[in-house]
Amino acid sequence: MKVLMVIPGFYPIRGGAETMVRGLSIKLNKMGIQTHVMTFNMDKKWHPKWRGKIEVVDGIKVFKIPALKLLPSSPRVNMNVNLIPGNFISIMKDYDIIHFHEAELSFPLFSSLIKKPKILHLHGINTNFIERYHIHRIIFKYIANYYIAITKEMRNDLIRLGICQSRIIYLPNAIDVELFHPSINKENNLIMYLGRITPVKGLHILLTSLRYLKNPVRLIIIGPINDLKYYETIIRLIEKEKQRGKNQVEYLGVLPLKEAIAFYQRATVFILPSYWEAFPVTILEALSCGTPVIATPVGGVPEIIKNHETGILVPPGNSIQLAKAIDYLLENEDVRSKLSCEGRKLVEEKYSLDIACKKLYLIYRQLKNF
Repeated sequence: MKVLMVIPGFYPIRGGAETMVRGLSIKLNKMGIQTHVMTFNMDKKWHPKWRGKIEVVDGIKVFKIPALKLLPSSPRVNMNVNLIPGNFISIMKDYDIIHFHEAELSFPLFSSLIKKPKILHLHGINTNFIERYHIHRIIFKYIANYYIAITKEMRNDLIRLGICQSRIIYLPNAIDVELFHPSINKENNLIMYLGRITPVKGLHILLTSLRYLKNPVRLIIIGPINDLKYYETIIRLIEKEKQRGKNQVEYLGVLPLKEAIAFYQRATVFILPSYWEAFPVTILEALSCGTPVIATPVGGVPEIIKNHETGILVPPGNSIQLAKAIDYLLENEDVRSKLSCEGRKLVEEKYSLDIACKKLYLIYRQLKNF
């Protein structure tokens, strides 16, 4: 069986969807399902390249097709990038199943010329846009055989948009629990954030919360800059915190995977203070490394974090409550130990790549005989 994963961006770009596709592709290939990836040719900052090429990334064959950014204001390559879809279509003809990973419709629309079984794996969905434009809504209903929702909320959105329940599969994000594993090398009062530098992630709330802490901390910030003006705001907040002299704050940019994992393992607490999330892979990665998590109850986060059972939940935008939660975990080793054990157990039992790939294998078999 041959499967083509199709996603707008892939490594060296690292986000939730990109990480998921990489992990699934590696595991599925090991299971004997020949799995390749097709993506736009871009650098890690989403800058498009007009030349196409073929690469092998982590043993995965990756087709990087030419890309063109039509809207300068957008941080991402836009939907009309593949102006000449001939090569795009010819690649897809060689596969049994086409597995799309995107919320936009560019790839699936072009693929309508190919009569192959298709899956649309939604890592986010703009329901307001789809509901507003009726034609768009009609197209959305017929571009795939199956739709994968990574959260229960997203599954309900699909039903509301008119997708038959029998065509919707709930498959939350998953990670490699062998790669992300606990370590005994913990650093006292090390807290960390890993994610995009963009307002929706609420990093400014985390930085503001530091002034309210009773305990001094070292904060490590890891992630790409998606919003330059916001990044400048973050740098100003970091400088102010350094002037206070109580806490240490370091922005490390984008790190290689092994280095990021080492910080997950060393951290006392992982914090994700977002205003919006789909189903954050970073929370799964932290839990799998045995690191307690403080997060906000947005999107799919409450499906992972049960307050005071598998992590701590605080209201979005509330720096004082966040500071109290950080102090609470820093001062209570027994609570951290409990959350560490429960978090690791949760990921092993529900969110491992092995579980996700076994479910996908059954879906693929059913689709191949469709």
